Amino acid sequence: MTLKLITNLQKLGFTENEAKIYATLVCMKMATAREIYETSGVPRPKVYKVLRGMEEKGYVRITEGEPIRFSCIRPEELISKIRTDFLLSLNEIFCGLHALSPEGKALSSGESAELGMGC
Repeated sequence: MTLKLITNLQKLGFTENEAKIYATLVCMKMATAREIYETSGVPRPKVYKVLRGMEEKGYVRITEGEPIRFSCIRPEELISKIRTDFLLSLNEIFCGLHALSPEGKALSSGESAELGMGC
């Protein structure tokens, strides 16, 4: 796991601990919380909370059992999910900002389509 990889994941919205855990799980495929904190360097008290948050985002899967095991979605799925979420957010921001326009000018449908935005 490189510093550059962690930094790039952070640019995509991961916290430092999320980035370390995701990279660790890509390498390990499936692991217990203990294995994750020993390998990732994320402090033990934070591992479960970070993993639960990552599950809510759809980045991690939890397999109940004794012990509980964790796995991550494939990198291809992660990038696709982030891309889809980002494009949706961009469109919502565009429409929201456009609605705030002081003149209230509407873009023609051709201009909106040209920008790849639909409000």
